[in-house]
Amino acid sequence: MPVREELAAAVGCLTALARARAGVPREALAAGLVFYPVVGLLLGGASALAARAVSDRGPLVAAVASVLTLEVLTAGRPRHALAVAAGALSRRGDAAAVLERLRSVPGPRGVAAAAVALGLKVWSVAAIPPAGRATALCLAPMLGRWAMVVLCYGGTPQNARGPAAAQLGRARFREFGGASLVALGVTLSVADGVGLVLVLVAAVVTVLARVHLHRRLGGLTGRLVSAVGELVETVVLLALGVLARIVVSSA
Repeated sequence: MPVREELAAAVGCLTALARARAGVPREALAAGLVFYPVVGLLLGGASALAARAVSDRGPLVAAVASVLTLEVLTAGRPRHALAVAAGALSRRGDAAAVLERLRSVPGPRGVAAAAVALGLKVWSVAAIPPAGRATALCLAPMLGRWAMVVLCYGGTPQNARGPAAAQLGRARFREFGGASLVALGVTLSVADGVGLVLVLVAAVVTVLARVHLHRRLGGLTGRLVSAVGELVETVVLLALGVLARIVVSSA
């Protein structure tokens, strides 16, 4: 399978350029998972450039610029997925009821949860010193996209539709291993001991989400995979923001 088709599938699934995946073979949607961390890294790089462009206006402005850049480049799809997932899972009901809610518009609870997550991302980026901001903005989206690959590896597509039906449970060790090599290798090489903490945080959130969702629903959907990716991205940034505050307060 041509690499360009796999890359087009990854770009189309993760960015505002959804048309990039039009016409690619179904197999490329799963094979393209290997490029998810790379696309996440590029998205993070663009957000870091946006933050740097307005860094002279203060950390809050830089944080807002970087977070909004991510929202624009992804067409807000991860945020929407998080809102839908939070709203659907926060209410009682059997698996069928939750799945029905996952295929509808987000309710007030979901919108509020997504807004809180957005605010936490802005606070976290603002709390990170300028010297480490670019690294943080690159690593968080990359680890979030890696989490999506982990969810697709060994899962089940029974609840999925669209591109997710071709990815969930169909990711091979090639995709899982390649994505892990990039995401974990880059994180550990550029962030040293902090990188190990970030990898553990991302892994724990991903595994706990996977276990919970499989127990409650018996499987995943595309929106749930995207929502977990956004959750991991947010938690990684939050961890870095908290660590930065601790270092500053203890200095």
